[in-house]
Amino acid sequence: METFIGKPVNRVDGRLKVTGSARYTSDHSPENLVHAVLVKSDIAKGRILYIEDAFAKQAPGVLLVMTYRNRPAMVMPKSNWSVPMLLAEDLEPLKDDLIHYHGQTVALLVAETFEQARYAASLLNIRYAEETPAATIPKDDEILTAGYAPNEVDGHPASYTHLKEGVSSIHAAIEASDVTVEAIYRTSFGHHHPMEPHATVAYWEGDRLTIYEPTQWIVAARNSLAAALSIEPNNVQVLSPFVGGGFGCKTQVWAHSFLAALAARQLQRPLKLVVTREQMFTTTGHRPFTAQKLYLGAAQDGRLEAVRHDSLTTTAEISEHIEACGHKTTAKLYRVPNIQVSQRLLKLNTGAPMWMRAPGETPGMFALESAMDELAWKLELDPVELRMKNHAESDPMEGLPWSNKHLLECYKAGADRFGWLTGNRTVASLKDGEWLIGRGMASAFYPGYRMASSARVNLQIDGTAGVSCATHDIGTGMYTIMTQTVAETLGIPMEMVTAKLGDSTLPGGSLTAGSMSTASVLPAVKTAAEAVVEQLKQLAVTKAKSPFVNKNANELQLGRSGLTDGTNTVGYGELLRLIGRTSIEATKTSGPGSETDKFAFASFGAHFVEVRVHEWTREPRVSRVVSVMDVGRVINPKTARSQVIGGIVWGIGMALMEESLLDSQTARFVTRDLGTYHVPVNGDVPEIDVTFIDKPDQNFNPVGARGVGEIGITGVAAAIANAIYHATGKRVREVPITMDKLI
Repeated sequence: METFIGKPVNRVDGRLKVTGSARYTSDHSPENLVHAVLVKSDIAKGRILYIEDAFAKQAPGVLLVMTYRNRPAMVMPKSNWSVPMLLAEDLEPLKDDLIHYHGQTVALLVAETFEQARYAASLLNIRYAEETPAATIPKDDEILTAGYAPNEVDGHPASYTHLKEGVSSIHAAIEASDVTVEAIYRTSFGHHHPMEPHATVAYWEGDRLTIYEPTQWIVAARNSLAAALSIEPNNVQVLSPFVGGGFGCKTQVWAHSFLAALAARQLQRPLKLVVTREQMFTTTGHRPFTAQKLYLGAAQDGRLEAVRHDSLTTTAEISEHIEACGHKTTAKLYRVPNIQVSQRLLKLNTGAPMWMRAPGETPGMFALESAMDELAWKLELDPVELRMKNHAESDPMEGLPWSNKHLLECYKAGADRFGWLTGNRTVASLKDGEWLIGRGMASAFYPGYRMASSARVNLQIDGTAGVSCATHDIGTGMYTIMTQTVAETLGIPMEMVTAKLGDSTLPGGSLTAGSMSTASVLPAVKTAAEAVVEQLKQLAVTKAKSPFVNKNANELQLGRSGLTDGTNTVGYGELLRLIGRTSIEATKTSGPGSETDKFAFASFGAHFVEVRVHEWTREPRVSRVVSVMDVGRVINPKTARSQVIGGIVWGIGMALMEESLLDSQTARFVTRDLGTYHVPVNGDVPEIDVTFIDKPDQNFNPVGARGVGEIGITGVAAAIANAIYHATGKRVREVPITMDKLI
């Protein structure tokens, strides 16, 4: 039989996407549709003195001007993972006259057309009593004392310490080391900007709400909307068949979704609301600013003796978000007997920070892997050798062995493919004309997460099969890998399988974040497909008209698109006809079990980067990237490679250009469009060589796969910064690394 898992097959939804036939949220326009626009606050802290809305109400086509004075009643739910419900802000939209951040929603206007609604919004006259907002970023000497310590971080104390027996303190362990590194690293505010902006299309039929919403957790979106609107969850259908990217900002329900549903119910007409690109800079999340102080202590041979990693990250006045830099990286990656990580939070008058591709790991790995490179240079030791000397067979924080770790192979394979050992390791020594050449590397790391998920598989009398799950395809290839899994498990061609997802009425799937979708959904899909086969076997040996009647069910095996006893093969469709069935269906749930008490789970990798820095202008360019990833079993190398490439491209952006500036007087993000918030384009991205170790992690789940969505970005910025140091001899500890920082 033909196998499909592990093959680089094309996306089954690819033709729909490239022809424009895939319909995203804002592509849906029900009959009798009205349009809504959001109005945002002009200040970051204070209160509304008055809203003059008479002219807006009288504008052509206007149907509703909703403010805190007339918003329909709602019940603001709280995030609850067990239900599940997931809210982006701890702030009820349009609740009162208080303003907590610039860009907070202060009104919703609805009109017959989008243009009418936008024009009416411009007629609103809103006056504020402004207060001084919190917007100051601490200086270096304030990092360890600014803000406050949260109650806990990632299930551990905000200040977590592990010391070897007999060691009095982390400070003493560092002081006793032969060689030390002490440095502060900073990362900028960052913004999610998936191709598809946030949008909502909502309509009511009696007490039943149907809502199109680009979401990364469709089940939690349904439950959150139901709770807010005081209706039963089964009266809410959330539809999200295609999501044009997410990166974390679409995991939770934002204010605009609640307001759109309220307005649609009040008007009793379908309603569409699309969040503008500028509004996405303020009201749909961001990666917080981080300042991290690292201390490394090592023996002369390179063995780490002590590491201390103190992080200060920004959060919001309205919601607490913890960007766990040290807890998720330094406390996990290397074998070191003495570790201390701490976390502090600084409240600012901004919108709520949010998970953004590898939250915690991305800024944390920039700091840790930059510091490791500094240590390597100080020791006059090859950076790869330093990391291999400190390789950890178990999770230093949890004390559990890694379930399936091949990081050493990543180092070796990456170094060979890149030609790492053939270059000169003296700083500012390699040139090509007017370009200085530098080479750098870094480890990649991301935890292995998995969540309980359900899936349904059905086999039809025409020999086709269907698979369904309330999960999501945010561009990662979920339609394709679900199809591959069912095709291989049933032994039928992929074109005979139809995958359905993005509908909250389907069996509940996991959150599509934390790189957990593949590891969560596919085990349920595989188990459901196997259950269909087992049902068919039992029927085949008991039904009188079956050619396998009275045989042992255990002796029946998969044949080509059917079952075989070794002599005769009968296709699924024919067998169903003979036993008098039109279809067979099974729904199964799969989730983590006792393995979480025995092993620690994570994916690993290594990035090798070459950069060019112009001798006179100091313009930095990435000219080559080689990355090797250990992510367990690779279900589809084509979609998996695309995921890693996407992360690497984002890492290039983080290292060299992405920066969101917060005005320290007004608490406004100065960068509020893609003309001023720079992201990599084709000319900024070199050829990227991605390979996989591809060894299944059967301890983690039955399909042996871990996620690939986020690991690709981790370590990239550090590898680029390390390469720039090699090229120029200048160590830059703050990203993005722009030309002015290299002069």
